[in-house]
Amino acid sequence: MRLRGIDLEIDYLEELEEFDVWHRPRVRENKFQCCSPFRTEKHPSFAVNLDNGLWIDSGASNEEWRKGNFITLLAWLRQETAGETIDYLVEKYAPFNVDVDTLELDLGLELEEKPPKVFQPEEYEHLLKESDYLSGRGVSAKVQEVMQTGRDDKHNAVSFAWHNKNGDVVNIKFRSEKEKYFWYADGQPIKYHVFGLFLVRRLKKETVFVVESEIDALYLWSNGFPAIALGRAGMSDAQRDLILNSGIKTLVISTDNDRAGRRAGLEIISALNGYMDIHTIDFPDNVKDVNDIKPDTLKGICKKHRPIHFKVL
Repeated sequence: MRLRGIDLEIDYLEELEEFDVWHRPRVRENKFQCCSPFRTEKHPSFAVNLDNGLWIDSGASNEEWRKGNFITLLAWLRQETAGETIDYLVEKYAPFNVDVDTLELDLGLELEEKPPKVFQPEEYEHLLKESDYLSGRGVSAKVQEVMQTGRDDKHNAVSFAWHNKNGDVVNIKFRSEKEKYFWYADGQPIKYHVFGLFLVRRLKKETVFVVESEIDALYLWSNGFPAIALGRAGMSDAQRDLILNSGIKTLVISTDNDRAGRRAGLEIISALNGYMDIHTIDFPDNVKDVNDIKPDTLKGICKKHRPIHFKVL
C-alpha cells in the first residue's frame, strides 16, 4: 500500500487480529473471512483480501459500506478518522531510511498554514435535536443539549459534537442508528481532543470517569457522574497532556470490559500513574460496557470506585 508517497508492506492479518470483533473468523488462502463486524449475522458474508487490504461485505444493506479499502476498515476498527489511521500505518511500517526518489512532492505550497477547523453554529445547528436513539440508551435530554449531540435525519444517524478544551466544536462523529457504521465530518483529528473534557473543566470536576465511547460518557453524565471519552480503546499523547492539565485529581478507569478495554485501561495507568489518583470500577459479569449496566446498579458501582494499588518491584 502506498501512503504519503511511501510504499508500505502492511501485515493486514496482524492488524485485523488486534481486535476481538470477529465472529467465526477463518483464513483461506489469501482471504480473511468472518461474519460482518458492522451488524449481527450468523453466516459469514465479510472478507478481506490479505494481499491488498480490500474488503467486501456482500450482505450489506448500505451501498456505501458494501466494499472499501483497508484504511476505511482500520479506521472503523480503531475508532478514529482516516487521517489518523494513515498516520498510524506510516509510523509503524515506514522504513527508517526512505529513498527520497519514492517521495511524492506536493507543489501546491501555501505560505501560511490553515488554522485548525472550528465549526460554526450554522454548520451543525440542524443536528441539534433530541435523539430518540440516545434517549433509549439512557442519555437524558439535558445532557444531549449541553453536549450538543443530536440526529442527522438525512442518514438516520446520531451525531456527537467533539469539542476542544474551550468548548469549540472541532469535529462531528456520526453513528448509524441501525447498524455499526460511523464516520466523521471534515474536522480536526479526535486524537488531539478528549470528549467531554470542556464540561469537566467548566464545572471544575475533580473526580472523573474515563471511557472509550461517547455514549458511555453521556450515559455516565446522565446518571450524575462526570465522564470523558477517548473515542477509542487507547490514549494519544495529546489526550494524556489534556487530561494532566484539566484539574482532574482522581481518574476512574471505566473502559470496556473486554480485551481491548482492559488493554486501554493499562495504557492509561502507565501514562498517568504518579500524576493523579487512579481508581477503577468493578464490572458485573457478562457486561461489556457501562451503558449495559442499569442505572441503579451503575450508581452503586460508580460510588464504590476503588483505588488501584501498585506493587513496588
